[in-house]
Amino acid sequence: MRARLSLFLRLALTGGCLAYALWGVDLAGLAHALGAFRAGPVIVYTALGLLVVVLPGLRLRYLMAGAVGPVTGVWACLIGLALNNVLPARLGEMAKAFYLRKESGASLGRALEAVFWERFFDLNALLVLGAAVAALMGQGLVLFPLLALVGGVWCFLLLLRLRPGAAHGLLRLVPMERLRLFGAEMLGLLQANLRLGFLCRLGLWTGAAWSGYLVLYGVGLCWMAGLPVDARLVLTVFAVATLGFALPGAPGGMGVYEASMVLALGWFGVDRDRAFAVALAMHLLQYIPVTATGLWRLGASGLRLDELRGRASPDAKG
Repeated sequence: MRARLSLFLRLALTGGCLAYALWGVDLAGLAHALGAFRAGPVIVYTALGLLVVVLPGLRLRYLMAGAVGPVTGVWACLIGLALNNVLPARLGEMAKAFYLRKESGASLGRALEAVFWERFFDLNALLVLGAAVAALMGQGLVLFPLLALVGGVWCFLLLLRLRPGAAHGLLRLVPMERLRLFGAEMLGLLQANLRLGFLCRLGLWTGAAWSGYLVLYGVGLCWMAGLPVDARLVLTVFAVATLGFALPGAPGGMGVYEASMVLALGWFGVDRDRAFAVALAMHLLQYIPVTATGLWRLGASGLRLDELRGRASPDAKG
């Protein structure tokens, strides 16, 4: 029943966002706007959409303490993005961890710890960016749920740093012995990395990764789509579109991404036909190459989706 309700809510969110994005869009105007894109900028934007994954891949290598090479980190990111684009429940994050485990020989807990730090610092970056854009534009971005989530995790990490016994004591609430052992391994790994130097270096890697994505949006908006070169526009659209991705909608952010882009571009006076055309082009030109490349690498790695579903449990032996 709960799964059906979750599916219904996701479909409702996706349908509502698509209705908003398409509201008032004229098909002739949409076709004209899409036809205005030139081949050169489209090719550059598409290629850049794959190249920007290099920085997150290098960040994963750092998080794995050099246990994997730079190329492996990039492949892990592409596999994660590809599966998140086609499957619900963020199975891509588990696939990323299994791939890192397979390539490095590390335990599953070690790989999951790296994925945790990656995702958590991305949430921190999103919160900072969203707050900056909200202050800059005077727009009421809904950041309180994200703030509560990020703040709650930082509070737990602070407890783990200052009172590790109390943090580990929470494992008594976990019903299964294997889950408790896995949780103890994870907490031990997290505790070992709660050092100022590690957190600062991870913050720098995260800033570099997000700068790459920001450049991608700048190329897409200002060169490919021909919108004005305006730092506020690029920052705002990037922040709102990324916040939209954080909502639990359809895989790949279908519908939510387009609605977020139309909303943000509307604040800068872009008409709905052109805004939807920009959103659709930027989404598909990111979605298709990344998904195809990541799925190809997943198949070449020997990992299978049914295997991932069967082994995506904390008691998997590492």
